Amino acid sequence: MKIFGLLLVAVGAMSVTDGANILGVFPINGRSHWAVYESVLKALVARGHNVTVITAFPEKTPLSNYTVIDVSKTFPSAVNQIGIDIVLNYLSSVFISQWYISDLQMKLCRESQKLPEVQALLKSGIKFDAVFTEIFGADCDVGYAYHFKAPLLSIMSSSHLPWSYDRVGGPDNPSYIPTIVTRAVGKMNFQMRMINTLYYIYFKLAWIYYSDWPADKLLKENFGPDAPYINDIVYNTSMVFVNGHFSMDGPRPLVPNMVEIGGIHIKPPKPLPKDILKFIEDSPNGVMFFTFGSLMRMSTLPKHVLQMFKEVFAKLPIRVLWKYEEDMPDKPDNVYISKWMPQRDILEHPKTRLFMTHGGLLGIMEAVYTATPIIGVPFFFDQPRNILKLVEQGSGILLEYETMNSDILYDAITKIVGNESYALNAKKLSNRFKDRPVNATESAVYWTEYVIRHKGAKHLRTAAVGMPWWKYYLVDVISFILLVIFSVLYTIYFVLKTIYKKLCKKPSPKKKEKKN
Repeated sequence: MKIFGLLLVAVGAMSVTDGANILGVFPINGRSHWAVYESVLKALVARGHNVTVITAFPEKTPLSNYTVIDVSKTFPSAVNQIGIDIVLNYLSSVFISQWYISDLQMKLCRESQKLPEVQALLKSGIKFDAVFTEIFGADCDVGYAYHFKAPLLSIMSSSHLPWSYDRVGGPDNPSYIPTIVTRAVGKMNFQMRMINTLYYIYFKLAWIYYSDWPADKLLKENFGPDAPYINDIVYNTSMVFVNGHFSMDGPRPLVPNMVEIGGIHIKPPKPLPKDILKFIEDSPNGVMFFTFGSLMRMSTLPKHVLQMFKEVFAKLPIRVLWKYEEDMPDKPDNVYISKWMPQRDILEHPKTRLFMTHGGLLGIMEAVYTATPIIGVPFFFDQPRNILKLVEQGSGILLEYETMNSDILYDAITKIVGNESYALNAKKLSNRFKDRPVNATESAVYWTEYVIRHKGAKHLRTAAVGMPWWKYYLVDVISFILLVIFSVLYTIYFVLKTIYKKLCKKPSPKKKEKKN
């Protein structure tokens, strides 16, 4: 605790000329999330800034200008901690998964803010020039920006989330912008637009119920009764970094303070472990890399599914690298298993012909970056759409877990390995993904420093931020125009009706008798 206090004093004493003081609040224990946030923060450290971070992934070797508030004892790493039963019974439902991630985020906020190290930080009196938080399940950590009176910058480890647009006033019209769970790419027909709109409405309402209301309560508890409402802080967001890129997500309008940094986690390749390298290079026809991500334990798959994989892999003309957590006595001869493998480095090897994945965004981006075709077997949330992005561009095949069998899987693998068009399309997509004026790291650093230089860069915010929905969608204007049109039409109708009655009115019999 004393060491931590000294570190805080040291950080607080540093001059702004030595770099800005930046706080990152990322207590989440998901490795894939942290890979994105860490990449941004360490890029800022490399630039000469002083970073303090609340994280469940402490450094093995301390870095200068990088202070870690370790919450890993409270939130142990979730790597290889989720079984297939949880995935299929709970997370596969969009509605349950939305509740799950919001509940998880609220728990992370609630417990981390109670920790003595975090309380010491809050009472330290340090001046921060910027505060980073995560956009994921709830906005319960934005109170740090309020407390330290610093500009708020937020990062998404995913692509565009339905609840990320409002804070910067970005357009998210469901007629042509799919939500993160909509199984649609490109133009949508009536049915898909209907489904997309219903998802859009659901996410907007669910965010209020699962995030705004609980986060408001937590904010008052931890930062005092005078703390503002969550949205009063969120609507002052200076910058949002999105882990996406238009080459994959498709073009969409972005406001100046929403910047895409897709692929920022991808680092230069490292040498492969000798045993893996030998297995790859000794393969006459190349290899396939197979993993369902860092969270799910592959060994929890049903026995008949595992047996299907083994039988299919044994028949393949290529070798298979399979991320698997336990021993496999009946492992096929052409299969190599390990509980951990350097995914990014394996995909970079020229003999890697195919990547079989669950569709996690970081793995998909690494496949795109390395021009590796994929077979995707999605399970929940954004995974189906992540895979469809590549299917639409001819560099992948999507298989449904529920309907996949030996024949379907074998045909998909041999189709990609035997058809050069998949590799060619993957190369085209890779070129588009890499073709940028500056790389993702440079972009993140530039815009962070821009916000700090311009004291929050309020001039980047559109007038749409915080605008009531009935104003944003011109309900009042359209209603007024309709009222005017109705009034004019009714007036014309009334005048014409009156004239008609005057002109066509027959004289009464009494008037005729008087004339006679």
